[in-house]
Amino acid sequence: MALQNNVCVAVDGETQADLNAFAQEVLAAAAQGKRFLFRSAASILTALAALPPQPIAAKDMAQYVKDHHPGAILVGSHVKKTTAQLATLLKESDIVGVEVDVTQMLDDRAAGRAHLLAATLDQVSQIHQRGQTPAIYTSREELTFPDVQTRLAFGEQVSALLMDIVRGLPSDLGFLISKGGITSNDTLSQGLALRTTRLLGQILPGVSVVRTEPDHPQFSAMPVVLFPGNVGDENALALAYQRLS
Repeated sequence: MALQNNVCVAVDGETQADLNAFAQEVLAAAAQGKRFLFRSAASILTALAALPPQPIAAKDMAQYVKDHHPGAILVGSHVKKTTAQLATLLKESDIVGVEVDVTQMLDDRAAGRAHLLAATLDQVSQIHQRGQTPAIYTSREELTFPDVQTRLAFGEQVSALLMDIVRGLPSDLGFLISKGGITSNDTLSQGLALRTTRLLGQILPGVSVVRTEPDHPQFSAMPVVLFPGNVGDENALALAYQRLS
């Protein structure tokens, strides 16, 4: 109640029970007119809404996969934890890595983007036809730019390329895993162009699963995993894949 002037506070919540207790205090403060803005993974919503157990347990979420078809995984996050999770994922037998070398866009962004898009979608199509799951990830090399604006502009171009890739994915995908907070936001709002979606629950703590609407023009009733960059241990991304496949 004493917080003022947009002071930022980090809440050290380790378990769902911690967040449940915290949520009750937040709601009590809000009832007295206090307002808060949260940056958080999904578990805080479960606590604030006092949601019952999800209809299908996390370990059984393969039930949502359309016709048991293989899916696709999109990795845009560059934090160290994501890179470690990606390395573990690529050891899975039915995962095939597809690296998107964004350095090809440095000299001529339009030409580089067109080439990368065509090459990536061709690889993805071949992998999908073999019944395997492509893990599409941007190159991990750290790039340097002369100033912040140039860096941000390049990042927007890379994001636009990733969304073109999403729009070009096979329409009979069984599921899609989007790794990275910004990547996931762009996937929902731009790549899939969703106006509404249904939250199915969490496949891992802090990792939400939503489903596209049945009348989606390309990916009807497809489960989509929204996986923030810094969530989970190094095996978490592989575990989410295993639970869907």
